[in-house]
Amino acid sequence: MSPRIFFIGDSFINGTGDPSGLGWVGRVCAQAMADGTALTCYNLGVRGDTTQLIHQRWPPEVQCRLAATGSAGLVFSFGANDVNLDEHTGQPRVSLTDSLAYAQTMLCQAQKFGPVLLVESPPIAADSAANQRLITLNQQVMNLCNTLTIPYIQTGEALRKNSVWCAEAIANDGAHPRDQGYAALANIILSSHQWPQWLQQLYRVEV
Repeated sequence: MSPRIFFIGDSFINGTGDPSGLGWVGRVCAQAMADGTALTCYNLGVRGDTTQLIHQRWPPEVQCRLAATGSAGLVFSFGANDVNLDEHTGQPRVSLTDSLAYAQTMLCQAQKFGPVLLVESPPIAADSAANQRLITLNQQVMNLCNTLTIPYIQTGEALRKNSVWCAEAIANDGAHPRDQGYAALANIILSSHQWPQWLQQLYRVEV
């Protein structure tokens, strides 16, 4: 039985803004299968979700899709919605302390299901202040992943320098790119050493 991979997170997991409907998740899965890797992939991205909301919903969403036998891999990406300001309070929707607490709970619980991988939340092209808060959150999440021995793929620095990502996001809604931006993000993940190593780990669990 081929492993099941659950991609869990927000609109960047969902692929919001991509007219092809693929996002980076669809492209990464398509490439893996073209390379001969048998997978069953589930996109569990919800636009607007913070770590708090993802923390609340992901376990039952995964459990109802698990096979009775076989392995499961979980890929998380979150954070961009946490650092956006609440229109009523003027404060981030989720504080840095709470974001990290939810992240730790999620990731520790996810490790009980199977191998876990974290893809760094992409930058928010049109909001430099929010993006700076996101950089701080991403750094703390990366430190957490190092502590938990969870592979972490950095995306922010490369995408902040990527003219296609920035131009598409700004022309779209300020945050989400279109097809070429998501293709650039998919290429970062596919060219990382963490992604193929994580897939190998997932298949070792399957065996």
